[in-house]
Amino acid sequence: MSNQSLGMRLTTRIVSYLIMLVVFFIVAYPLFWMFMTSLKEQWEIFDNPFALPSSLNFANYVNAWTAGDFNLFFLNSVIITVPSVIATVFVSALAGYAFARFKFKGSRVLYIFFLIGIMVPPQAVIIPAFIIVSRLGLMNNYLALIFTYLSWCPIGIFILTTFFRSLPLEIEDAAKVDGASPLDIFWRIALPLAKPALATVAIFYFVFVWNDFLYPLLYLQNDTMSTIPMGLMLFNGRYRVDWGMQNAALSIAVLVPLVFYMIFQDKFVKGLTAGAVKG
Repeated sequence: MSNQSLGMRLTTRIVSYLIMLVVFFIVAYPLFWMFMTSLKEQWEIFDNPFALPSSLNFANYVNAWTAGDFNLFFLNSVIITVPSVIATVFVSALAGYAFARFKFKGSRVLYIFFLIGIMVPPQAVIIPAFIIVSRLGLMNNYLALIFTYLSWCPIGIFILTTFFRSLPLEIEDAAKVDGASPLDIFWRIALPLAKPALATVAIFYFVFVWNDFLYPLLYLQNDTMSTIPMGLMLFNGRYRVDWGMQNAALSIAVLVPLVFYMIFQDKFVKGLTAGAVKG
């Protein structure tokens, strides 16, 4: 390999690293500033909002968690997010495996119907969703949100259908020879192999549901049932905003999906590369 080619590769790698460094700074600096602000007192924030805190003051976290009822908002978000994600991943896995392995009349049309659902933004169905929930008597009920989020499974179905289609049929054929039923093959073979894709779908929906503000605002009209995004709005007073306490609450809210992603990071990347790309 010539020196010119090696120089080009080295230059390309340096430029790539510089671009990634800039992107990292753009993404990380707001989080760092938010965390630093959460450790400041109110006068420090107004004195110099970009300076480091004079001391590590965690009083804002204590006040946000207790006086600001953030513990209640956190619990409400967990109650809504966990069952919503589990149900969505389970339904997406069942539907994805059915579309990938079983050919029945109208299966292609039904699959296209689900794919069309990806193009429909949640904001476009606010009115019919509100009418349905009202007539079912589910206002101020966690089930209203869980059922609503469960209906947003087309992306999960698409990812898992693509992943199951990428699995070699020989593995399932061998199980059929041993007398395994389609349900046994799904539970014991396909589902364990689909862990990366399942993690991808779980992370996607966890972040989406955890951060959703619109539908909790629409269905939960009782402040004691507010989720974290709604609770953060309540931190703004009419004439005054406690920026330190608000940034402490934001730091806690961001920490949960960040930790969730870090735990399943490897499976998430594998799911994107092995499942969502192949098809």
